[in-house]
Amino acid sequence: MAERNINAFNCDTASHGGYVYTSVDRWSSRVAVGRQTDELVRLIELNFSRSIGIVDIGCGDGALTLELARRFQPDHIRGIDPAALAVEAAQKRIPTNLTESIGFEVDDIYQVQARQGEGLAVARGVLHHLDDPQAAIAQLCKHFPAVVALEPNGYNPMLKIIEKASTYHRLHDEKSYWPPTLNGWFERNGFCVVRQTYFGVVPYFCPTPIAKTLKSIEPLVEALPFIREIACGTSLVLYRKN
Repeated sequence: MAERNINAFNCDTASHGGYVYTSVDRWSSRVAVGRQTDELVRLIELNFSRSIGIVDIGCGDGALTLELARRFQPDHIRGIDPAALAVEAAQKRIPTNLTESIGFEVDDIYQVQARQGEGLAVARGVLHHLDDPQAAIAQLCKHFPAVVALEPNGYNPMLKIIEKASTYHRLHDEKSYWPPTLNGWFERNGFCVVRQTYFGVVPYFCPTPIAKTLKSIEPLVEALPFIREIACGTSLVLYRKN
């Protein structure tokens, strides 16, 4: 199944050498991506041993896959993406010390299968780009005993506005989902929520003065129940097979 937005991601790679939020030096993007990586690595460290094999679904230009490989240091991590130019860029980024433990290939979420030793699928910012997220979730649940999904928080009303108003978001077919909706899709495939967190208030493409102001109030927002679930921009969930 070919996604409508694959060409947009390939064009990003051709223009910037990678994806916009990893290749363009913008303060808000660096802060938002860094925070997401911190929380993702922390979640995996708390729940999995380094002997596990990881498949990074929608690896894109490989920047974030490599960061996960460096920080968590799993025995093996395989990045897949349907955007061929992005995968080509990812392959060029593999450093010599990681050639034995990391690889990238063209594949998509609707066809991916776990190979020997691969017990965790990481879907970072993938599901909200898809034409058929329910079919993708069914495929992940069929082949992996655990899935980590990092998604824009569909409770956040500002995200809904950005998705409609931003040319970038429309071009890349972004559409956040209510967390109970995503959780329900996993539950219908025999998975349960092990842990779910909400964090971050700095958008990727935010003017620096506004982004810095948002960053300064981020700890307060994250500390407030209910407010945290509405105002934070990212939802991070660990699902396991029942």
